[in-house]
Amino acid sequence: MRLSSTSIVLLCAGGIACAGSRQLSPTSATVAAITTTDLQHRLEIIADDSMMGRESGSEGDFKTAEYVAAEFRRLGLEPAGENGTYFQTVPFWTTAADPGSQLQVSGTMLKFGRDFLPGSPVAAPRQLADAEVVYGGALGSDALIGGDQAADRIVVLTPRDNSLRGLRLDPARFGRAKAVAIVMLDNLPPEMVARLRDGRPVADTSTNPGAMPILWISRSAATTLLGAATETMTQGTTGRRANGSFGFVHTPVRFPARNVVAILRGSDPVLRGEYISLTAHNDHVGFDHAPVDHDSLRAFNRVIRPMGADSPLREPTSAEWTRIHAILDSLRRVHKPRLDSIRNGADDDGTGTVSILEIAEAMSLGARPRRSILFVSHTGEEAGLLGSRWFTDHPTVPLDSVVAEIDEDMIGRALPTDFPHDGTGAGSPTYLEVVGAKRLSRQFGEALDSANAHQPVPFVFNLEYDQPGHPLQYYCRADHYSYARYGIPSLALSRGEHLDYHQVTDEAQYIDYPDMLRVSKLVYDTAMLLANAPSRPALDVPKPADPHGQCRQ
Repeated sequence: MRLSSTSIVLLCAGGIACAGSRQLSPTSATVAAITTTDLQHRLEIIADDSMMGRESGSEGDFKTAEYVAAEFRRLGLEPAGENGTYFQTVPFWTTAADPGSQLQVSGTMLKFGRDFLPGSPVAAPRQLADAEVVYGGALGSDALIGGDQAADRIVVLTPRDNSLRGLRLDPARFGRAKAVAIVMLDNLPPEMVARLRDGRPVADTSTNPGAMPILWISRSAATTLLGAATETMTQGTTGRRANGSFGFVHTPVRFPARNVVAILRGSDPVLRGEYISLTAHNDHVGFDHAPVDHDSLRAFNRVIRPMGADSPLREPTSAEWTRIHAILDSLRRVHKPRLDSIRNGADDDGTGTVSILEIAEAMSLGARPRRSILFVSHTGEEAGLLGSRWFTDHPTVPLDSVVAEIDEDMIGRALPTDFPHDGTGAGSPTYLEVVGAKRLSRQFGEALDSANAHQPVPFVFNLEYDQPGHPLQYYCRADHYSYARYGIPSLALSRGEHLDYHQVTDEAQYIDYPDMLRVSKLVYDTAMLLANAPSRPALDVPKPADPHGQCRQ
């Protein structure tokens, strides 16, 4: 299914019309001003079911990049990719758990996908021959076995809770283990299971000899491996012996994964060689092979997973089931059951993508800034900031001429029914998460403060996730960091996570367009302040000595 200039009806996998399917006309005109109508029009194109979740290396993300480039071309922006084009290709492969992986314990063959899944694509394939199993303890506690006890064994670990957030493994402690088996497969988010089984894009297929080989295992598999339930065991207790092999397989992606790069040339003959970079990522996480009921999932997530994929998956209590069914009953009065399999990524990061398109249109048809504006639509953010990292490692403009960078990611949700701020509070029109603004340059951050102060309704910045040492590591997990590691003052803006994060329910119909418009205007005003300033933002700290070194929150 390809976008064309004629209206088309779009279907999801298996020929099922997905929730949110509609007729689109991609060539509808937009206007010079940043408007809610244009933001919605653009978002309904790139977050439609025809894009199949925009995973890097997929046809959907390829078509999205084509759309972004076509808009840059229509607006008269200069191509700044490779070979005179708007595109910069990032090498990608699809990496999936090897379906031939096997694990046998005392004559019992564990089932791939149901009992275990390989979990570390960077680890070398592992052969297990009569490997002893040992219970290592509960993650997050001080009572874990040491490195000598873990050496040459399969170490079974139980998580402190069922959340992936903050889950950390110590390579020094478990680096010599044959494998580390984490008892969490029963509660592993289905979106993560799908990406392990069906594959995810990676830019490097090499393995790290020092990487821990990880297995996600079910509770029943843990009992089989140890010979008893983990609740009955103390750390250091040995179990049975296992044989088998596991790893990952790599295949080239079907479509090139591409950054889209364009320049709005500045008006000042001296300053036009410097750039303010505005960025967002065009990729998302694809689709599932097993459709789910859209409204049932939304009712469940409203109660159990208020931050979508970042909330742990668990069994509801009786009271929670009552709330879930009440919500679903109200939705059923509006909609019949509707199957959905596509993670549309409307907020993540369709909103940032269409925001920079609207800003590009407003700037190209209005008063030109003195400095040039560099627009970069990154691929591969969901695979680990790979598109932005590739761009800054292989820049298509001199990197020292990029004087500042602003990244937008998930800027479309702050309704009262949304739950920003770690899932603990209701959304607010003034809520905005800001990360990195004053890490390298106070002058850079003050430009954002000044632009915000002049907004009709200023935002209240949440700076919690910018704090050094914050366990969620947001400073290291957004595309802006790919620029900051080269000493470029950079920041990330987000309205926060919500129940549709990385779910099939992240659709354009749930976006708060008026407040998304306000974020776009804030970015526009901040970029214009920086682009028209007499000097580039001054650095207050030295540039990082090694841009490829370990990021420090």
